[in-house]
Amino acid sequence: MTQSDPTVRSQELGDELRALREANTLSLVDAARRIDASGSKLSRIETGISAPSAEDVSGLLVLYGVTGEKRRELLALARESERRGWWQRNHPGFAERQRTLVSLEAKADSIVNFEAIVVPGLLQTGEYTRAIMQGVGVKFESEIEARMVTRLHRHKVLRRERPPRLLAILDELVLHRRIGGGDVLRRQLEFLVEASTLPNINVRVVPNDGLAHPGIEGAFTVLRRSGRSPVIFAETLTSCIFLEDRIEIERYESALRTLSERALDERQSVQLMTDLARRLDSEATGT
Repeated sequence: MTQSDPTVRSQELGDELRALREANTLSLVDAARRIDASGSKLSRIETGISAPSAEDVSGLLVLYGVTGEKRRELLALARESERRGWWQRNHPGFAERQRTLVSLEAKADSIVNFEAIVVPGLLQTGEYTRAIMQGVGVKFESEIEARMVTRLHRHKVLRRERPPRLLAILDELVLHRRIGGGDVLRRQLEFLVEASTLPNINVRVVPNDGLAHPGIEGAFTVLRRSGRSPVIFAETLTSCIFLEDRIEIERYESALRTLSERALDERQSVQLMTDLARRLDSEATGT
């Protein structure tokens, strides 16, 4: 790991350690002094730039009062902090699985998300998100609400001052899948059209021409941060995958170039979504 290119694991560990320090109301200098380190060293650890020793992390966890399973998890993360690529299988909860993604989105300068099945999570309306959760079998209202909170945290990144640029590329079939019913889909399409007016958001549609394209193998997100290598994110039913290998990144970026070539431009995409929303409205009113 170079100083300019930290791994996803090292960033996750740094975020966890910073949150623990702040929860204990300790300054960077105070916490560093307690483990016989400099404030600059602890700063590099918390930003993921430097891979910490297990001894340093162990000392910090004693200082912050972390014990049990959480301590074992963070020490294991410290031992693997220089490894690139991360298949997260040990986070059973939705919020925990999304935590690393939320952090990377918050730090990104640009985000490119391809979706073949549903509207990208960053651009979903609340009722559309709820309908997805109910459709995939999330039964308890408490779990639905918890997932909704996670979605809201993700959405805020696009509305903050100096937000990341988002390019959302959708297979046209996404726009026809009536998740939640016609009215829910219509309002979701209207929201996409409105979001497209923001200077940092671009929505483009790959038309359904009956031909195969690189995106049919699954949804993925490319997260870019100035001065650092991109990270590829993909998700399964029970786990999250973060790819950092150069060859794998090149494969996904090649897929993106092909998808961009096949997609309608922004104006055409907005017109298509507008027309579909109007058609759904006409169906509902019988006009």
